[in-house]
Amino acid sequence: MKALRIVSCVLAALSLAAITPVGIFCPIEYISIPVVATGIFAAFMLLARRHSPPEPPQSVNFMNTDEENEAIRRHQDEEKK
Repeated sequence: MKALRIVSCVLAALSLAAITPVGIFCPIEYISIPVVATGIFAAFMLLARRHSPPEPPQSVNFMNTDEENEAIRRHQDEEKK
């Protein structure tokens, strides 16, 4: 899902950037095409973000402080009970 978010974000930005050249070189009616495309890609981006998987549970790590590791251990013990 992360790849879909990135691709749709890039496509939304490109279609948003296309509004200016389309407005300069084409009749005014054609501006609606990149505007609609921007909306569609932005909606894809937001929908993909909403359905992203949850973060993996924390584990004890040597980079954490002792207090953080102890809190993680207590939380894991509580979940096992």
